[in-house]
Amino acid sequence: MKEKPAAQKPRFRRVGLVIKRGSEEALGVAKKLRAALCERSLDVCEDTDTALALESDPGSAISRDRIARICDLVLVLGGDGTLLSVARGASARSRVLGINIGTLGFLAGLKREDVLRRLDEVLAGEFRDDRRRRLDVTLPEGDGSGSYIALNDAVLNKEAIARISTFSVGLDGRKITEFRADGVIVSTPTGSTAYNLSAGGPILHPGLPAVVITPICPHTLTQRPLVVPDALSVELRVVERGSNERVFLTLDGQEGFPIAPDSPVIVRASDAMVTLLRPPEADYFDKLSEKLNWGT
Repeated sequence: MKEKPAAQKPRFRRVGLVIKRGSEEALGVAKKLRAALCERSLDVCEDTDTALALESDPGSAISRDRIARICDLVLVLGGDGTLLSVARGASARSRVLGINIGTLGFLAGLKREDVLRRLDEVLAGEFRDDRRRRLDVTLPEGDGSGSYIALNDAVLNKEAIARISTFSVGLDGRKITEFRADGVIVSTPTGSTAYNLSAGGPILHPGLPAVVITPICPHTLTQRPLVVPDALSVELRVVERGSNERVFLTLDGQEGFPIAPDSPVIVRASDAMVTLLRPPEADYFDKLSEKLNWGT
């Protein structure tokens, strides 16, 4: 019986470029990257802000929330925030590679000084896929009603000067708890090292099929973070707040909507994964040690 030929590694032909807004350093690396991609006869696309910064034809630019649906590969030059703004809209077939120009760069796959040296490895498909679960967030009612996607987290939080509010949490239609706090976070394993970690939540390995529900500064110390299977639907509500105070839903710290009292916020694990690229030698625990000093 003949052996099946080994599957050929993907070859990226349409490459998107996205840079951090206002970053001269990201702009400088992007100019070199664009030249290197054009030398390899690749189709290069840019989001609107990047095209403006690179003085490209604005008519050919693509909106940031669509570029990772159109390109095979998107190179994101910036920090984690820039990568999140691209990853929320990525299709399942596209790959996203973060190049750290920011301060932390926990989600980035490469350092800025390595990107040109390793570009051919990336384009030949020699970096490995790191598939990450996203969240589907639904607002059935209110001004922001609709469906949204988050890679890190969905957060209900009060205004800066507002008093403590009361929140309820339900799982698959059953109310499980109610507590007074500054807010509540529903985080993916990817987002567990972001706001969730700052609020005292646990680090979840990105391969876990789970989400973590973390109260923000709860009134009682017994109200601790809860890790649940990502097959469950999480329902958040603002039960009580001051008459002149507002609570906002924020997605990945970038999109926000005011939430009316008792309006449900439904959070589910999305079926659509986003694929980040990693060097073949990359190790998650090394990243924790390097970026967060975990285990040192």
